[in-house]
Amino acid sequence: MNAPSRLVRALYAWFGYSSVHFAAGRWRRGVVWVALMLVAIAFMLHLPVWIIFALGVAQVVDAALIRPVRDRSSGEYALFGLVAVCIGVLVAVGVRTAWVEAFKIPAGSMIPALQVGDHILVDKTAKHPKRGDVSVFIYPKQRDKDFIKRVVAVGGDTVEVRDNQLFVNDKPVPRVHVDAPCSYQDVVDAGRWETRECEAWDETLDGRSYRVIFDRDAGLHSSRRVTVPADSYYVLGDNRDNSHDSRFWGFVPQELIKGVARKIWWSDGPSGVRWRRVDQPVR
Repeated sequence: MNAPSRLVRALYAWFGYSSVHFAAGRWRRGVVWVALMLVAIAFMLHLPVWIIFALGVAQVVDAALIRPVRDRSSGEYALFGLVAVCIGVLVAVGVRTAWVEAFKIPAGSMIPALQVGDHILVDKTAKHPKRGDVSVFIYPKQRDKDFIKRVVAVGGDTVEVRDNQLFVNDKPVPRVHVDAPCSYQDVVDAGRWETRECEAWDETLDGRSYRVIFDRDAGLHSSRRVTVPADSYYVLGDNRDNSHDSRFWGFVPQELIKGVARKIWWSDGPSGVRWRRVDQPVR
């Protein structure tokens, strides 16, 4: 039989995780690699992203180095790889549907917490976000779009903005001015990046602190006092002067919540990869 070379086995293992181990008759080894990957996936919201990548690379190297105990042709190895790919797709669909989904940030309404080009992981089991959570939801006015904003009030709360100051249940949300230079980059027409000057405040809501920004010289803005309906949420962008949020279109019903953003697993900026943002929690 025309058994595959080590290089070919490595290629099969790259596209069909651990399939080479099963094709080569190294079942116990294959089970161990699969178990390790399942554990990594189970804790993917808490583990560094590089661990999953490292597992993939390590099993490729191992697949190339092992001594097969079954004599199979290249075609049989390819068949095992195809089965592994199909199983992997099913697992990915299941994870995306019920547990964790990846999103890319296309606009700057959540700067500075989330930058344009951030790739995030969203916990889809968190269907009841709390005040301060950054939540992904279906846009109520156009239900084929997903939005991401910060929850600042929940059902039964009253909320308003007075001269840029957020009030929840008639109490001002504590905030401290950041006495440091403030600027950010956002995408404008045709993918062109623009640098804007701003001023920043550290806001604390229910014990959770996060930074909000306002464009310099944009003036003060207010919104009317409203009461959030039961099973609904009031959301704002952290980039307060550049966010289309509950101040303009109202509340987010519970059934439209997709989950809570937990981690930035990758980030692309105007100058390339922003390594400092990779593997950072969403605050």
